[in-house]
This record gives sequence, structure tokens and C-alpha cells, in this order.
Amino acid sequence: MNNQRTSEGNGGSQRLPVLLLASASPRRRQLIAQLGLPFKVTVSPLDEEWLEARYDGPAEELGRWLAERKAEAALALPEAADCLVVTADTTVILDGISQGKPRDAAHARAILRRLRGRWHQVITGVAVAFPMRGDEASAPAAYKGQKPALIRSSRCVTPVLMRSYSDEEIEAYIASGDPLDKAGAYGIQNPNFQLPERIAGCYLNVVGFPLCTLSALLEAGGFTLPAPVQPSPGSFCPWSKHCLPPARKSMI
Repeated sequence: MNNQRTSEGNGGSQRLPVLLLASASPRRRQLIAQLGLPFKVTVSPLDEEWLEARYDGPAEELGRWLAERKAEAALALPEAADCLVVTADTTVILDGISQGKPRDAAHARAILRRLRGRWHQVITGVAVAFPMRGDEASAPAAYKGQKPALIRSSRCVTPVLMRSYSDEEIEAYIASGDPLDKAGAYGIQNPNFQLPERIAGCYLNVVGFPLCTLSALLEAGGFTLPAPVQPSPGSFCPWSKHCLPPARKSMI
């Protein structure tokens, strides 16, 4: 597979194919539907835990790197034919260390105590795999038996300040079960437990899928999106404003 990272456009507008979201996250499925574009969903065949354990780069680049590996793996799926494969991975970084998803309740408790009253970064890497044209697909680096693709990737970074919640709040939140499938052991969109006090940037990035970043990658690939999808010049993410629940507006 001749997978290349690039930030250059293809020059000219193309008709947008169906997006294939390779993700098991219900939150990402809900958010990509907000774009109003044709899409379908599959699950990446990648063993993320195994792969993450072998990553030796900066913690800040982990999400982007994993998103690229997910895109590569999803390209081999039959349902990826004639689609743009879209993947994402979210990391929570405190003091230069990825906090990961909690292994169990005790691990979730430890993460939430570390984050309490402090700023941290939420970083989501987004990757899009674009099928290559015929002339590109004949490049010498292409591997036999795999669909050649051009992978574009980017990342979105949002600083988040957690409030000084109590140990009792931590226990109640863990008992709800919500932290156990989330990076950093919390979900900013939870209606009952508002652990973050303030964010400085993209709300949807903290949820786990910055639509502004995805939109920019699609446009860099030469696809003209419907006007409501395009990020406004000079603004960070109109989709965050569109999707932000009223109860969370005080954090911006």
C-alpha cells in the first residue's frame, strides 16, 4: 500500500464519495451524521492496545499515528471499496503523558484524581484515506494485493481545565459506568457529571471527533463540501458552536 502523509491539495474539486467511518465509537457515529454527508460505519480490525504498547514517539502525536494505522487497516476491508476511509483517535495528555482509557474502576479513579483541578490537553488525530488515481497507484512503493491510498492526517488540540471535584463525585461518576470506555476516564458531554470547568478550543475535539479537522482534510483532498460544512475563515470550529449543549456554553 502506497500510503503517504501529505498536506497538499489535489487541485480542483471532486465529487465526494461515501465516507466509511472505521470506528466503534457511538459518539463519532453521531457526530459524523451531523455533516449531512453520505456515510457508513465499520469497525477497524486493528488491535489498538497491542499497537499503542509499541509506540515510542511523543505522546502528543500518538492519536494521529493511531488514526493513520487504523486507516491503513480499514483499507483492506471489503466495505472500503469506493469509499473515503475516515478514522480518529483521541488521547488525553497530562504532563506529557497519555492517560489512556481506564483498565478498570481503580484506574479510572487514579486518572480522575490526577486530572482534578488541573489543565490538560485533549488531542484527536484524524486520518482520511483517499484512493489513488491510476497513475498514482502504479508507484513503485505500492504493495501487491492491497488498495493503494493517499493518507492525509491532522490533529486537533484543546486545553481543558478540570474543576476541583470531590472524591464523592468521582465515586458517583465511576459507579455510572461512563468513564470506563473514554480516554482520560471522562466524557465532557455527560449530562449528569460536568467535570471540566473550562475549555480553550474545540468542544467536539473533547467529545472525540473534531468535525472542523475532518472538513479541512476533505477540502485539502480536493473535495468541495456543502457550505454549512466548511469552517468559517478565521474561526476554529463552527460545528462546536452548532453541537454545544446549552449547559456547556459556560465552559467556552
